[in-house]
Amino acid sequence: MVTPLDGADLVLLAAAHPVLSPKRQAQLTALLAGTVDWPALMEHAQRHGVAPILHGHLRAMPTVPVPRDVTDTLGALARACVSSNLRLRHELGRLLAGFTRAGIAVMPLKGPVLADQLYLTPSLRPSSDLDVLVRAPDAAAAEATLEALGYARRPDEEQGADYHTIFTARGVDVELHRDLGERHASRLDVETVWSSATATSWQGHSIWCMSLSDQLVYLAFHAAKDGLASLKALVDIALLVDRHRDVLPWTALVVRIKDAHLAPVVYLALSETRALLGAPVPDEFLDAIRPRHAGWSLAQRLFRWRGGVLHVADELLVGPFMAALMFLWEDTARARLRHVKRNLLPSERLRGRWTSSLAPVPWVVWFPMWGAHAVRYLIRQLAVRHSRQAARS
Repeated sequence: MVTPLDGADLVLLAAAHPVLSPKRQAQLTALLAGTVDWPALMEHAQRHGVAPILHGHLRAMPTVPVPRDVTDTLGALARACVSSNLRLRHELGRLLAGFTRAGIAVMPLKGPVLADQLYLTPSLRPSSDLDVLVRAPDAAAAEATLEALGYARRPDEEQGADYHTIFTARGVDVELHRDLGERHASRLDVETVWSSATATSWQGHSIWCMSLSDQLVYLAFHAAKDGLASLKALVDIALLVDRHRDVLPWTALVVRIKDAHLAPVVYLALSETRALLGAPVPDEFLDAIRPRHAGWSLAQRLFRWRGGVLHVADELLVGPFMAALMFLWEDTARARLRHVKRNLLPSERLRGRWTSSLAPVPWVVWFPMWGAHAVRYLIRQLAVRHSRQAARS
């Protein structure tokens, strides 16, 4: 079951690459010469983080009749993206200088460093915050460094995960990572990532970078962790594969992915990147990591039913529906059991966060609240999906 694409989808996918090949240029020109649903295209471009790239392509095609309000809106979004990226780049430089003075090894994740590595015009890749990884023993010193730089730790109720801590200053959020994912989910082993990383520099600052293999797996894992609902995340993957396909150790990657129990999420992310953006991911590689466990067919059907990558409603990226998908995307019974335990027997901190309660929530109170909330949430999610599907019909 394949998610159908409409005209706005086809334009969006043709224009998502920062640099158009002659084939994509001809395809985009032909699509724009026809009838374009500009409101739908604008909505999709903003939602998927490719509006600045779309703006650049349209500016380079002056013969295309683009409505003035579309041009103005895209131009404003592109300028805002550049301004935001300049601020993030400046802040990242400050952070890296501070970590270097403190003798802390740091690995920037995604953001400005990834943009410089993959994009011809890095300022056109939107970023909303800064993510940096430090070794677990350095976490306390890294937190003190951030505070010395003027950053304040967000309150516990605003912390979104257990593997990183969010700090904020001057309108910039920094996620200080000690690990690469939640403890209940399969993920890359962070110590193995550090052991294969290389020391390098960015804008004159010392940093560590993942190996190409780990970076590809991490980008795929992160895209799935966020619900596999962002075309920008797939563009990152496509650009990495386009640039490094001849040097990526595809055979060794199969072993790496299976050892980390990440085959389902990596397969889904890379197969979607190939299907939507034409990324040259080898057939043999995808076949080697294709999930074959019970429940995978259901996972694919639910993924398509919700709208695939392009048309999933934000309301379906959290709550019971997303928890079910993440459960089905796990590769082993042990990992799926961890998901069940986390959702049915959450820690005291999670119970408080999910119920917005500052005081500990007893189990006798928690379970009725959790059950009623889950049912209401699921009904609301089904209604949202139905209305979204009706709007597209």
